[in-house]
Amino acid sequence: MKGHVALVALIGTLLPATVLAQAASPDTETQLQQELRHRRAIVRPTTPAGEVQRDADTAASAVLEKQEGEALARGLSLPAQRPPQVDDDLKGGIQTRNLNNLLRR
Repeated sequence: MKGHVALVALIGTLLPATVLAQAASPDTETQLQQELRHRRAIVRPTTPAGEVQRDADTAASAVLEKQEGEALARGLSLPAQRPPQVDDDLKGGIQTRNLNNLLRR
């Protein structure tokens, strides 16, 4: 039994040394290098021109609709302009002019 334990211990100590010696040799490739060398580039098929044009048209119409909606919202959010006859300065000016006209008579 002690002989088996000694044999397992001897194999356990020698095995990593042989693996390191193999990995250190310049003639052999590592597994990662082999995978990188054998890896193929993924080439996706081109999108048909009709589909590209349709997507571009859809995006352009969506942008136009958004701009129109924003313009409408800006128009609704502006305060309503008051007619000039409602302005206090204008009313005061008209009244003063009318009083001056009456006093001159």
